[in-house]
Amino acid sequence: MERSEDQAYWLHDDYRGDGTQEAVSPMTGDTGLRQPQTNEFGSKPMVIWGFRIVHFGLATMMAATGILSLTEFGRVNRNQLSAFVISFYLILFAVVWFAFETMFIMPIDYFIFHLKRNFGFLFHPLGKAIFIIFVAFLNFGVQEESLGLATGILCLIDGALLVLLFLKYPHYHPLTPSI
Repeated sequence: MERSEDQAYWLHDDYRGDGTQEAVSPMTGDTGLRQPQTNEFGSKPMVIWGFRIVHFGLATMMAATGILSLTEFGRVNRNQLSAFVISFYLILFAVVWFAFETMFIMPIDYFIFHLKRNFGFLFHPLGKAIFIIFVAFLNFGVQEESLGLATGILCLIDGALLVLLFLKYPHYHPLTPSI
């Protein structure tokens, strides 16, 4: 992808997600996944992987909430269409979130390119936190009340912790793949 000044900054080939830009070597086939810098105790990778594991679990809970809410779609109530749309969006956002977290483990250049293009806000820590808080509120609107409520509360807590972590330790933000 050629660099253009009118493109969003996260679409540039050398954007790394932490506000810096580095050249990606075409000779090495570098997918852009950088190893995080650690302190002498190795706490940064533990924090990053801890959040990543929690995000996998929350994305799975979100998908389950959406699927269970869709199974209750046949019940007669006055909000069937809105419940269907919310359930559909929950499943869609859960898949996007799960895929975003997965690309740190198994980067796929084609998918990263399209994810950057359509969901570029996930590549910034505050954008990702706001996305998580947004989907937390979506969980409160589904027909599967108990799982939706639990997932929503956990997503709200996770989003708030991400915001606080970024404000307190901005260098802890997971480094993102680039193409």
